[in-house]
Amino acid sequence: MCGIVGVIGDNNATMQVLEGLKRLEYRGYDSSGIAHNTGSSVEIRKSVGKISALEEHIKNSPFTSTSSSAIGHTRWATHGAPNEGNAHPHKSGACTVVHNGIIENYQDIKTMLESKGRTFASQTDTEVIPALIDFYMSEGKNLLEAVQKSVSELEGAFAITVMHEGSADTLIAARRGAPLVVGFGDGCNYVGSDPIALAPYTNKFLFLEEDDIAEVTKDAINITRPDGSAATRQTKLIDVNSALVGKAGYNHFMLKEVHEQPDVVSRMLEKYLTGDTVKLPELPCDLSAAPQINIIACGTAYCASLVGKYMLETAGGVPVNVDAASEFRYRNPPLIQGGIFVAVSQSGETADTLAAVEHAKANGQFIVALTNTPTSSIARISDAVIDFNAGTEIAVASTKCFIGMLTAFNLMALKMLEEKGAPEAERSAWAQALRELPTKIGKTVANTKSIEALAQKVKKASSMLYLGRGQLAPIAIEGALKIKEISYIHAEAYASGEMKHGPIALVDETLPVVNLASSSDGLLEKTISNMQEVNARGGQVILVGDKEALKAAPEIEREEILVPMSHPCVAPILFTIPMQLLAYHVAVLKGTDVDQPRNLAKSVTVE
Repeated sequence: MCGIVGVIGDNNATMQVLEGLKRLEYRGYDSSGIAHNTGSSVEIRKSVGKISALEEHIKNSPFTSTSSSAIGHTRWATHGAPNEGNAHPHKSGACTVVHNGIIENYQDIKTMLESKGRTFASQTDTEVIPALIDFYMSEGKNLLEAVQKSVSELEGAFAITVMHEGSADTLIAARRGAPLVVGFGDGCNYVGSDPIALAPYTNKFLFLEEDDIAEVTKDAINITRPDGSAATRQTKLIDVNSALVGKAGYNHFMLKEVHEQPDVVSRMLEKYLTGDTVKLPELPCDLSAAPQINIIACGTAYCASLVGKYMLETAGGVPVNVDAASEFRYRNPPLIQGGIFVAVSQSGETADTLAAVEHAKANGQFIVALTNTPTSSIARISDAVIDFNAGTEIAVASTKCFIGMLTAFNLMALKMLEEKGAPEAERSAWAQALRELPTKIGKTVANTKSIEALAQKVKKASSMLYLGRGQLAPIAIEGALKIKEISYIHAEAYASGEMKHGPIALVDETLPVVNLASSSDGLLEKTISNMQEVNARGGQVILVGDKEALKAAPEIEREEILVPMSHPCVAPILFTIPMQLLAYHVAVLKGTDVDQPRNLAKSVTVE
């Protein structure tokens, strides 16, 4: 979602901000802008669309002078349409602000300021922030005091960076509910919503905590609280340069990240599996002894969590609930004291998931984070963190992090078998299946000819149906999500047995129906029966299965995608690969923006 970059103290600050914004393009955005402080005035350039449009705008309308103080922003529209007027930065009086998040009480603040004679030019909630700060400065407060006063009145989630015409040597950064980091340079300092944006300039970071306010100059970073009291935060050295590599010869980051999946699993196994023994981070209690496990997530992570429920309940015999994080808090679910709460988030900054974690922690739950960002907000407040070690995932549509999530659930389930004292042969077979997984993923990724040919037919569809049983039902949901995300084809997914309870009404000769069928889960005959129902009504059957599944129903007319034979525990991972590749190749043929699909954001930091 929206991205922030700020630089203070470097004569090339504006260009550094621009380069930082490019590194945040993967988050998803619809407009961008930069403000720089000349020492006597703040100049702003904004554009709709890609950052390349902003570059062109600056080229055609250059800043009047260089500046050592600049802030920039990529916006994902919430309040107000994606147009230049609503793009950030926003300026009111002498104060300029970039903002991630949503100000829930902006209308009340706006009404109050209008009564004081203030006017507003945009449709955004953000514009009230510089107006409020400038108002308090007009009443005699200095910049820091005005920010402290203003943020104490804001309700909602925000990460802001503030610039003032009369303070060219200072930036003010503040956060609540949205991530913000400060980077330490040599004679200059930085602000960013993500360390990736600042990676070329520093590897020393300070993560602002809830309600922190940072006064940033070229020589110092001072942290205060809204009441003015000083605060000390630990600095961390983080090597994120690996995130800055290009596409390595691939046409898109998504395809590159699909091909990186064998390495992701290998790294996770190397870190967490020794022989047949799982070495997870120290957990607050035995997984198998928990009275209850709740898993919360959003989007793709939610699909992975549904697979996790199958695995953990089967292995541990512990009741497991899965909730969409955006719904969890609002249904006031009963939480058993001492239960385990698993938060699944690629970024570790998903606003809905973070809010659910805070609610669970306040209600006596032990928190386990499954994330690709061990320095994230969710990770920092969790009792234990399982890291995907996937490297930065640039494409908005998650691939390798989804595989990391499924691998993490496999490891948790295998750990539960150990804790229960399950037979050694059972545990050994599962561990061996995991060790074989990178090779099988690699073979599946390499076997794309049939998928590319199928994509030529699927691209004509206006709607699709995805079906699966058992642990493959959530993979059908993930497959439908992927085709929607990047090819913009409407798709629905159901447990196969539910098809005849409504969705079968959609089946005709124009509808591709993707059926996931494994010979290892004991459900193959029932899955074949569902395919026959589609076949009898003229639907376009696409069978994704292992060689035994493909042989089981020769009479059904269909397209086929072969998946390696596998242990049931790793089948969801292997069946995911064709779902990713089919969506990818269809999107390429349709000419969509594969890595940055319309309206989507990588890290959703607003409710």
